[in-house]
Order: sequence, then C-alpha cells, then structure tokens
Amino acid sequence: MRRITLVALAAVLLTGCSGTDGKVTDGLGALPVPSAAVPATGACLATGGNVAYNDKGDPSATPVDCAKPHKLEVVQVARFPDSAEPPGWGSPAMRAAYADCGKAASGYLGGDWHTGWLFVHVGRPSTAAWAGGARSYVCGVAEFQRTDWSAPALERTGSLRGTLAGGPPKCAVLVGNQPDRQGFYTRIAGERRTGCTELHDAELAAVLEMPDGAYPGDKAQADYLLPRCVTAVTTLLGLTREAFARRSELWVHFTWLDDENEWQAGERTSLCYAIVSASHQVRASLKGVGAGPLPY
Repeated sequence: MRRITLVALAAVLLTGCSGTDGKVTDGLGALPVPSAAVPATGACLATGGNVAYNDKGDPSATPVDCAKPHKLEVVQVARFPDSAEPPGWGSPAMRAAYADCGKAASGYLGGDWHTGWLFVHVGRPSTAAWAGGARSYVCGVAEFQRTDWSAPALERTGSLRGTLAGGPPKCAVLVGNQPDRQGFYTRIAGERRTGCTELHDAELAAVLEMPDGAYPGDKAQADYLLPRCVTAVTTLLGLTREAFARRSELWVHFTWLDDENEWQAGERTSLCYAIVSASHQVRASLKGVGAGPLPY
C-alpha cells in the first residue's frame, strides 16, 4: 500500500462515543450523562457520514440489521481502566485498546484482519459520557475497496463474521504511475482489490510486523522489510533467491508505515506482495509458479 497506509482508526460512529482520529476530538451527539448507548458485538451500523481516518468529526450512525446496507460492524466491546479523563491518542490505554480490538477483529473474522481489506475502528466515550462514568470502548471493522486516503468505507450487506477463514489468495491491482521500461511502477499510491481470476499485478505474500520502538524513517523501514518481503515472495513462488533474481518479470512490493499516528496507536504491520509488470497482468495465483511461465 503506502506511501498510503491501511485506513485505520476512523472517527467512531456511535451516538454517545467519540472518535480516535489522531487528535482525540470529542464525538458529536453525546448522550446525556451518565449513560451512553453501547452496541453489542455483532451489531451493524449504518451511516451517511464518511467512515475514514480524518479530522472531519463524527458522523452519526444507526444500528441496523446486518442484511441491510451498513458501513461498520462491531466485533467487541470492552472497558478502559478508570482515570480522570478519556485516554489520549498514543497513551498506554489507547494502545492496549487498539491491540485488543485488532485481536478481537481477527478472531471475529476467522483470520488476520490485515489481509481482509478492512480497517480497525476504536471508539471511546465522549468527555461528557466519561465524566458520567462511561468507560466502554467499541471495536469495529469497516471494509474498503482500495488502499488510499480518498477511498471511503464500503456500504455492504451481510456480516463479516468468519469471512477470512480458510485464507484464500488475496490479489490486487496496483494504483501507480511512472512505469519503468519493464512496466513496473516507480510510484505506487495504493492497491485496489480484485479476484485472483481477474487481471491483477499483485498477490499478497505475507503480513510483516516491524518491532516496537521509535517511529522508523523510510530507510529503517526498507532495511527491515525488503529482505523479509523477498523471503516471503520467494516462498510463495517456490523459488530460490537466486532463481527469483533471474526472473525480471517478477518483483516485490511492500506497504510503508508512513502515518505516525498509526504507529502511535500500535500499528506495526506492512503488507508484502509478489508483483508482476502492470503491462503483463495475470489471471491466476502465482503460488508455486517456480521457474514455469506466468499465468497470463
């Protein structure tokens, strides 16, 4: 993905709760103190607002049957530890909540949420609700079609529960420009999901996680992620590194963790892809292709 990150931690869409948008602004429409409405795990929420990682405030949401159009699905409800004020962005309590929500999302979905074209959403009580004793945070997931900042959450029907079980291949079309002489983009802005039987130029090989610590710059990220991505891609393809280096029509692409707010929340993952030239896309999985021809 990134120079663009996986969209993550949008403003919460719940009456009585506020979003965690990197600046920890209070949500709109807080319920009267001391109570706040908290949805149940499995609840689906419809909204006319923009479900994205931004500073535009919290649009209102309405619980609906999951068979009806909605943008957000609740995967867990838990509680912050008590404190004088709602936890701030990047605080230990918020980082713990983000990690908890990610774990809950993967359990609910049946596989690592990072592989599912989803983002994790964490909602906390508004300042007024917190003062009235509210401590619940709401873990939700929303779905998107492509991985750039202009991509809104999808309005979907049906539950996401269990949809990542089985781990089918994950393929994508790269969104890029300035192709080199071999047709590989020199600038990649994101990925747009597609089926592996449709024309595509990228296939997910691994979810890589960087170690905790200070936010890393580009060089530190590349030094850590590139060799690990090459290992994952050669494993997917069934090639040695030497054989892979001889295949000029194949290469690797990994997503950058280029949003420090995400890093402060505890997000450390990069997606690693096997890629082919955009001018010679394929219609099948690259798994086990080895030294054979590509499935054009």
